[in-house]
Amino acid sequence: MVHRDVLKAVDDMRIRQMRGGTVVTHAALNALRVAALKTKATSSKQFLAELRENVKYLLKIRAASIPLANSLRFVMVDVQQAADHGAFIKELQDIVSNSARHFDRMLEDSIREIAQIGARRIKEGDVIMTHSYSSSVIAILKKAHEQHKRPKVFVTETRPELEGRDVARELAAEGIDVTLIIDSAVSHFIEDSDKVLIGAEAVAANGAIVNKIGTATIAAVAQRARVRVYAAASTYKFSPETMLGELIEIEERDPSYVLGHSKMNKLPRFHVRNPAFDVTSPQDIDLIITERGVIPPQAAIMIVREQKGVSIS
Repeated sequence: MVHRDVLKAVDDMRIRQMRGGTVVTHAALNALRVAALKTKATSSKQFLAELRENVKYLLKIRAASIPLANSLRFVMVDVQQAADHGAFIKELQDIVSNSARHFDRMLEDSIREIAQIGARRIKEGDVIMTHSYSSSVIAILKKAHEQHKRPKVFVTETRPELEGRDVARELAAEGIDVTLIIDSAVSHFIEDSDKVLIGAEAVAANGAIVNKIGTATIAAVAQRARVRVYAAASTYKFSPETMLGELIEIEERDPSYVLGHSKMNKLPRFHVRNPAFDVTSPQDIDLIITERGVIPPQAAIMIVREQKGVSIS
């Protein structure tokens, strides 16, 4: 049975539409840790079965989020190994808690490193275009600003959930020169941009980037305008499944974000589609900024091969 804290966490995340894969991952790990500490299981076998049910449910939060999947896989590897060696419930609870906290720290550390490495790619006075909410992108821009490089930033609204407005507010609060633009104005402002800087929900083995819907269009427009495109992503966002040919699922969200249910009900034979993400070809990405350094998309396969794995389905 799925623990009530996990159920509540998933509901909260769906209602709030937490910004970025990193934020979702932190929330999911915390929910899993709390559920493990509050377990009513009476045997290690029962605890492990309950943990797997909670993991399966948490994976439904955001199907395309590889840091979420990798974080849950990371915890399950440690727990499964301990269970195989006969660990008792209390030991398994401690392992879940410690492993979840450990992954959280690694993720935060990776963002700090990405900020340092990414800021080196920004020159003084650069005009940067960005799309959607990314903890790594925000960290890079803040670090460049701290280094007195005075970047100027075009931020797309990122419809239909408008998380670009949150990005604009956050950057402006740091004193960064920000201009909020509508999504369809990208081709108009790309000529005034020096670089495009995007985050990633996932990175495939071939270097393709899964990010908020509209990213692929922006990257293609930038390439035609000869504007370099950088993706910022920790190695925890690289998908090991894609090395075996698995496709990253593209989540479809509630169409009411685009058009309210009451309006749709008045229009017979009327449909609304709301895919949350799209896939940007590696040919449209110049570099991927990770905590280990800057790599071309074609080198993603090397990082994917290093990911430790265990079945979490």
